[in-house]
Amino acid sequence: MTTKTIRALERGIAVLKALDENNALSLQQLHNRTGIAKATLLRILLTLEQEQMIRKSIGDGCYYPVPVVHGHKSASDRHALYASLAAPHLERLQQTVIWPSDFLIYNRYKMMSLETTRRTAALALNARYKIGFRVDMFLSAPGRAYLAFCSDAERERILAHYRKHPPRNALSASVLRNSIDDVLAATRAQGYAVRDPLFGGDEEDISDFDDQFDAIAVPLLQGGQIFGCINIVWVRKYNLRQKIIRECLAPLQSTAEAIAEALYHA
Repeated sequence: MTTKTIRALERGIAVLKALDENNALSLQQLHNRTGIAKATLLRILLTLEQEQMIRKSIGDGCYYPVPVVHGHKSASDRHALYASLAAPHLERLQQTVIWPSDFLIYNRYKMMSLETTRRTAALALNARYKIGFRVDMFLSAPGRAYLAFCSDAERERILAHYRKHPPRNALSASVLRNSIDDVLAATRAQGYAVRDPLFGGDEEDISDFDDQFDAIAVPLLQGGQIFGCINIVWVRKYNLRQKIIRECLAPLQSTAEAIAEALYHA
């Protein structure tokens, strides 16, 4: 007697293989690569999500493999794990404060986005901002929060790098030369970082590119480690900074504590 294979299992494995090979795929891309009908794919994806084998990103709607929690992990595996652990906390924060948030880690002398609720909050004015987008250290709220609360040794390594290789953004280079110590001292004193009012969101001058946002950010601290930062972003023209600090800072800090705890034990 010939033993038959399980067709549903074969399809599930095909989806996992496609994600492992490509790291992140949309529903359409999965359909193109596997040939599986979208209705069937959605059932497979829901099952794999429930088993915590994949996750659907809040930020881009793509599906990502979730690595095992224990054992050796590559940098990309660790990033995927961190994003999957942070995502539900970011979703709850956005439901509380309305405005969206980003989760960023330090990566090669910039802050790199691992997850964001901008898409679900319908606040995506900066089309450049996608998962993996890397953000200025001296002008952005997450960069300032990280520099203020990382170890002295790490901060000096970052500053030494930029003294040798100045930022492309002229304002960022000026802050590094003239005021970064005061900026970081103020950040530590108040417990959160604020975005420079003349930062447009990328390496160009704000006159050439402006994402129209303002932001505050706090670090993810646990067990003597800093895992990254989370922020709250809003439309700058509404002049909401003091209101956001008054009403949203406490939920932001509580969320940071919860995410840091989860990452510490991952």
